[in-house]
Amino acid sequence: MALRSLLVITALAALAASVSVFAESYTFPAPNGQPAPVITLDSNSTLNEIQRTNIEALVKDTYLSLDRNNIHGALYALNQGDSTPLPTWLFNAIERCEKWFQKTEGNISCRNGALYDYWRDYSYGKSGVSSTSLSTDNDKAGTLLSRREVRRLARVARIADVAFNKNNSIAFSAPIQWDLTTFASALVVERIADFLSSAGVSEFHISVDALQTHFSTNNAKWQSQVDGRAMGLSNATLAHLKPWQRPAYLDTQVVSQEKGVISHSDGWPSARFEVTALASNAFDAALLLHFGATKTAQQSLDLVNSQPSLALKLVDANGRVFTSDTFASRTGVSDKTGTVSDGIIIDVALPMFDIADYRGPYVSVWISDDKNRLVKSLALRGTSERWLSELRTWWRRVGRKEAGRNNESLIDGFSGATKKNKPLHIVWDGLDDYGNVAIDKPLVLHVEVAREHGGRSYEKISFAIDGLTQPIEVKGGEEIAFIKLSAKGASQ
Repeated sequence: MALRSLLVITALAALAASVSVFAESYTFPAPNGQPAPVITLDSNSTLNEIQRTNIEALVKDTYLSLDRNNIHGALYALNQGDSTPLPTWLFNAIERCEKWFQKTEGNISCRNGALYDYWRDYSYGKSGVSSTSLSTDNDKAGTLLSRREVRRLARVARIADVAFNKNNSIAFSAPIQWDLTTFASALVVERIADFLSSAGVSEFHISVDALQTHFSTNNAKWQSQVDGRAMGLSNATLAHLKPWQRPAYLDTQVVSQEKGVISHSDGWPSARFEVTALASNAFDAALLLHFGATKTAQQSLDLVNSQPSLALKLVDANGRVFTSDTFASRTGVSDKTGTVSDGIIIDVALPMFDIADYRGPYVSVWISDDKNRLVKSLALRGTSERWLSELRTWWRRVGRKEAGRNNESLIDGFSGATKKNKPLHIVWDGLDDYGNVAIDKPLVLHVEVAREHGGRSYEKISFAIDGLTQPIEVKGGEEIAFIKLSAKGASQ
C-alpha cells in the first residue's frame, strides 16, 4: 500500500524549472503499478547503459522483495518463519523501523501485516470485487469493519518479542507479519541514492511518490514547491502528504472509501494533519510523515525537536500551522521571505515547590498583536477541555473563541501532559497560526500558568521582532519563575 502524493506534479515542475543546473533526467519503470522513480543529474553527470540497467533492476528488486504475496520475495519468506539471512538493506530497514517503534512507543511499526490484511479484506468485500488472495482467517470479516478487531490486531503486533541476529536473520513471535509496503518508495530512493553515491555522482535529485531526495557534495540546495510555497533542501529528503485526500487502503484493484493513514497504534485511519517532513534520509522522512499524520501536533513536535536531523510542518483541516523549531531554517529558499532566519526563542521557567502532592500546572503561551488579536498559539499543557477555563485570560481572549470556531483542532493540536516543572523552550519562526508573516507589527507575548490547588500567574511582554537585538527577561509571579525572550543568534 504505497503512499500517494500530489508532489509528483510539483516535483516535475521543479525539475523543469531547474534545467539550467540539472540537465539529465531518467525515469525508471516499477512493477505492479508501483510509483516510478525519477532521477535528475547535474549537467556534468550522465548514466551509462549499464548503470541504468542496474538501477532498473534495483527498483524492481526492492518492490518485489517487499511484496508479502510474492512467494519469491525476501519478506514473504521471513513472514513464513524462514530463518534465512535477509539482504542487508532489508535487515537494516526492519531494524531501523524497530528503533522508531521503540522511541514512538509503538506508534510507528513495520509489524502490522495482519492489520493491513484485515483492511484489504474489508475493502475488497465492501467494493464487491472478488480476490483469491483474501486470507482465510479474515474472510469472515466480509464487509464488516470492527474498531475493536483492528485495535486487537495492532495490540498483538505491538507486544510480540523481536530479536536481531548477527547473521542478518530475525527471530520473532508468530503473530507478527512484517509489512514495509507503505515505506517501499522510501527504500527505493535510499538504494538508488547509495548506488549513485558509490558511482561518484556528486549531485542528484530523486523524486518518487511523496518523496524528494536531494544530495550535493557542495551542499547546493534544490528548490521545490509544496502547495505553492517554495522550499529548499540539501542532503535531505522532503516528504509531503494530505491524509484526508488519501484512501486508508488501496492497491491495484480496490480503493477504500475511508480516508486517512492507518494508525499503527490503534489500527484506525487518522487524518489529523497535512504533513511536510524533512529528514536526512528517505526512510526516516517516510516514517515521520506517517507519525505526523496520526498523532497530535504536540506529540510529533516533541519527537522532532529532540532530534536535529528531523524537521516537520503540520497543517490542520482549518489551516492552522504547527512547525518544529528548525523547519523554517532547514527549508528556506532565501533570506527574502520576511521571516527571521534563525527564529525567536522563548524560555519559560517554572518555580520548584516543595509540596508532597504537587501537580503539574496548566500552561498557555501565545502571541497577539497590540489589539489583543491572536497571532500565534505556541504552547498548551493539559489533557482535556476540563482545565481550559482555569487559564482565565487565555480562555477569555483565545481559547473560548478558537475552540468554538475550529472545534477541537486547537486543543487537539497542542494539548499534552502537564510535565510538572519542566521548563518551556519554544522557537518561533515569525509566522502566524496560518503561515503568514507577522514580522512587521507590534507584538505581545502572553504566558499564563495555573495550578490545581495552587495559584495562577499571567505575564505579558511587548516586543518587536526587528527590534529584539538584546534579550528581554521578566521575573514572573507565583507560578512563573522567569520569562526570557530573545532572537536566536543574538547576544544571549
